[in-house]
Amino acid sequence: MPPNARRLLIAALMAGTCACARHPVARDGDALALLRVEAVRPAMPVGRAARVEGAAATGLRLDVMPEGARVFVDGRAMGLARQLGALLPLAPGVHQVSVRLEGHATWRAEVMVGDRPEPIQVTLTASP
Repeated sequence: MPPNARRLLIAALMAGTCACARHPVARDGDALALLRVEAVRPAMPVGRAARVEGAAATGLRLDVMPEGARVFVDGRAMGLARQLGALLPLAPGVHQVSVRLEGHATWRAEVMVGDRPEPIQVTLTASP
């Protein structure tokens, strides 16, 4: 940590602006240790929390036939298509998606998830 930042941290602790300020500190290292242990994040107001969750609602809207197929994203099993619901939440970016069902050909694709849910329709065909 740069020396100036350390001084600011100590000043904040001494001023009582942090939960750590109730403990006396002898050295900079003691203050940093207390800050790591007792730092308290203020509660997020309910109105703001709802807006943040709404903004993060992105992922895949899967329509899979047959519904008993298993869905995998980036090599991790996500569950049965019928149990995943309307939206499979995923972080924005490129994801490897596969849909498998015994007796059917496996469907695979590289899917780009943006800031809005990406609709995907998959119909598995029976293997000969």
